[in-house]
Amino acid sequence: MALNTENLRMVFAEEGKFDSFKKLTHSLVHGEDIFEYDDNGVEKRVSKSSANKAIQKVFMDICGLTENDLKSKKTRHRAEKAHAPEIFAIIEEEIDFKISQGFDASEWFNEFVEVHNLALGDGLQFNINNERTLFEILDYSGDNHDLTMQQVPERGFIQVKTSPKAVKIGKDIDLIILGRVDFAAWVQKVADSFVQYVQTLAYNGLVSAEAKLPAQYKQTGTLSAATKQTFDDLIDDVALANGTDVFILGTKTALKKINALADVQWASEKQKEEMNNTGRIGNYEGTTLMEIPQKLSLSGARAYSDRKLYIMPRTEDKFVKFVDEGESEIFEVTEKFELQDDFETYEIHRDMGVDVVLGQYYGVWTL
Repeated sequence: MALNTENLRMVFAEEGKFDSFKKLTHSLVHGEDIFEYDDNGVEKRVSKSSANKAIQKVFMDICGLTENDLKSKKTRHRAEKAHAPEIFAIIEEEIDFKISQGFDASEWFNEFVEVHNLALGDGLQFNINNERTLFEILDYSGDNHDLTMQQVPERGFIQVKTSPKAVKIGKDIDLIILGRVDFAAWVQKVADSFVQYVQTLAYNGLVSAEAKLPAQYKQTGTLSAATKQTFDDLIDDVALANGTDVFILGTKTALKKINALADVQWASEKQKEEMNNTGRIGNYEGTTLMEIPQKLSLSGARAYSDRKLYIMPRTEDKFVKFVDEGESEIFEVTEKFELQDDFETYEIHRDMGVDVVLGQYYGVWTL
């Protein structure tokens, strides 16, 4: 963030104030301990509440508001509107970092998603070097998220289209200035909303592509001693078709169904102990199990199926191509109520695009 207005330069005129503020917001958003020194040089820990109040005070200074001004809705809204770009610049930077961190921290997402971040110099194009191409591209890039098809080249490039995705945040900026919102929790919630949206698109790409799989790669049944050989054959088929190791992907509830095979002689005492400690085994006969943390959608339904296990090849040419333009932007949107009382609400926009390029066979076991 640059101090590119006279007002910001005045607010942060005191030497070291800007750096201290950025350190404060970074530490608060990332859950790090915050310390300061008193006049006697004694170090003391800053509480989360005090940190939030310090951020609120800086936002008030940027808007030129006093404690008394906060009592007037009209005064607040005029000040917020006048200084919105300066407030947004601070908030957008923290949101950008948390979104990137959210993608980096997701093991299952990174296992089969190739990410291009335009803000880091990546491009829209992805190199395709896939001699085992079997399917079309499942394109989720449009605003309406309709499924479209295009042919995958055996070698060459594909270009992922991006479009704006938005999160409505209502009057939250006003609430932050009033000190009624936990800044760190709010930033995390916004970032989580974007991360879950993209992860759900990637997951839905796998679900949609099941119809393209040959019958031998789609199996159904309760896992038990009676179905163990069929399950093992599915794992072998995927590994042989792709010439690579595989892993088993699913929610914790789905992965726990593999526990039923622990009644068979292959299960070791260590694996049985894993079941007691975590609720599921960590691997199945040398094949890694990877958990998709279950989430709730906005409707309250589970975002990912608890009745599906995916046998996924480990490949450098990852299935999902995701483009993130790397920068969030907050916009003011005027909304009107029945009494014609206008107020400023806000939306956070970020341009993203997702294509699912299924160039290898994978397996699906429906429980």
